[in-house]
Amino acid sequence: MTPLDDIFEIQISSNKMKATIIQNQKNDEKTKLTYDELITWVKEHGVVYGINDNGLQKIVENNGLLTSPFVFAEGTNPLNGNNAYLKATKFVSEKSDRLDVDQVDLRHVINIPSVSQGQTVGEKVEATLGQSGRNVLGEEIPAKPGRDFILRPGKNTSVSEDKSKLIAQVDGQLCIDKKTIHVYPVYEVHGDLDMRTGNIEFIGNVSIRGNVPAGFQVKAKGDIRIQGTVEAATIISEGSIFVAAGIVSQGKGFVKAKKDIHTTFINQGNVEAEGNLHVNQSILHSKCHVNGSIYCPKGNIVGGKLSAGYEINCKELGNSMHTPTDLFIGVHQQVLEKISTHQNQLKQATEELEKLNKLLLVIELKEKKGQVLQTNERIMKLRVRNTLLQTKEKKAIAEEELIELNEEMDKSHTGVVKVERHLYPNVTLTFGKYRRKITSNHQYVKVSIIDSEIQIIPL
Repeated sequence: MTPLDDIFEIQISSNKMKATIIQNQKNDEKTKLTYDELITWVKEHGVVYGINDNGLQKIVENNGLLTSPFVFAEGTNPLNGNNAYLKATKFVSEKSDRLDVDQVDLRHVINIPSVSQGQTVGEKVEATLGQSGRNVLGEEIPAKPGRDFILRPGKNTSVSEDKSKLIAQVDGQLCIDKKTIHVYPVYEVHGDLDMRTGNIEFIGNVSIRGNVPAGFQVKAKGDIRIQGTVEAATIISEGSIFVAAGIVSQGKGFVKAKKDIHTTFINQGNVEAEGNLHVNQSILHSKCHVNGSIYCPKGNIVGGKLSAGYEINCKELGNSMHTPTDLFIGVHQQVLEKISTHQNQLKQATEELEKLNKLLLVIELKEKKGQVLQTNERIMKLRVRNTLLQTKEKKAIAEEELIELNEEMDKSHTGVVKVERHLYPNVTLTFGKYRRKITSNHQYVKVSIIDSEIQIIPL
């Protein structure tokens, strides 16, 4: 029988996750290839894991005849661990334990979940280690463990002794953040904002059962929920903003949320969110900037300038009139500025910790020598210890934020625009340094960076 090294060749991919068998010459028809010979030869070449036995058996049945290169072994990719996350015990989706603000019904915008003092409002779900993989050579590929986070108290909530739960300290309504939960009192307006109510600035949640006319201002530390329409008004929230009817701003006014914005439509609006923007119908001739994604899956986006960190999703983009529409996808300048800010905070905290530790060491050395500390020295020692704890907390927060912001930077290269129906000409798409102007009609497509080029591919 002809040696198998003359008949076949094994090629192992650069990442060692695939092994391919290639035929160099035909087997001698007078001798029959056996499975034991083939599998022994394969293992002699180092391939011991993920072998397709049925595929090798077919090669044997054809007496070593291959019509094309055949992938006969594949490794198993590692399953990375899940990051730790905060599970709210109130206001969760019935389908999932995780917070699901996508399912918010704008018709019930006033129904803010209420809690009582002493009630558990959130629970930390620990990170998981993941499951390691293995390549075709049998080598283990370690999984990346999930990232942990420190559970911290929010406004009017405290952390339990076991550091796993958040407890409400007052009666109020929830405002759910990414890593903590706040309980705020509520300011409620039973109708439209008018001269009798005036502008609103409140430390908790604000609920308005009517409209917000042009010229008014509403500012809140918590969520803002408006059952009617927002005209050319200023709405600023350190939580999320929910507008049941829609935003009609005539190019004036400003709607800004530290978290997400949910509304029915936006017409000539100026909207900004650090989280995501969810629009049930259309976004027309507006300026919208979000650090997360823009979701308008049932409507169209026409005119204006929209920017998103990750994804823009709509039913139609542009229109048959070829109205100029500009989209920007990827890391926004604000993210870069945040990275710089937290890097400076981390540097300052590190330098301050070094100075405080040196100062504390001097005081402790004096004690070790048996010298009695003066009153001002004892006070200084207590102050240094307290400042050390506070500085360590600042350092930990800066480190956590930098990890997340750097992950955002990595994900920006995978930004995408999805159009469920029509993509019209005169839409300009910008992905960082790459820019493309649409010159023809497309349907059911997604646009992303592939091989350093903006490409349009079918959904």
